[in-house]
Amino acid sequence: MKCREGSMRFDEFWKKLTTVLRDKRLIRNWTRDSGYLGKGDFYAVYRGGNVIICILESGSVLRVPKEDFELLFNHWEDYIKGRYPRHLLRNKSRFTKYTISILNQYGEFLQEAI
Repeated sequence: MKCREGSMRFDEFWKKLTTVLRDKRLIRNWTRDSGYLGKGDFYAVYRGGNVIICILESGSVLRVPKEDFELLFNHWEDYIKGRYPRHLLRNKSRFTKYTISILNQYGEFLQEAI
């Protein structure tokens, strides 16, 4: 199995993210265009495997796959600069609300991995 340089950076990011999310954390709902929305916050926790568990205010639980985080990781800089609109991300992932908010909240890991 070949390792690409980009995937090695993502793997380092994923390791740091899953380490911090071993304890359940409150994630503030955020978008590039609107900032913090003040509603729709959720909890995220990592319990192993290739998913982050998101617990919504309603009590519903979503399992967000690692691949969705990698998609956003690979497009993060372009998304933040407005060069890759959210609707294109939504065409590839139904979890963009959660991945965007988590990547924004733990942006220091992104800077270290890039």
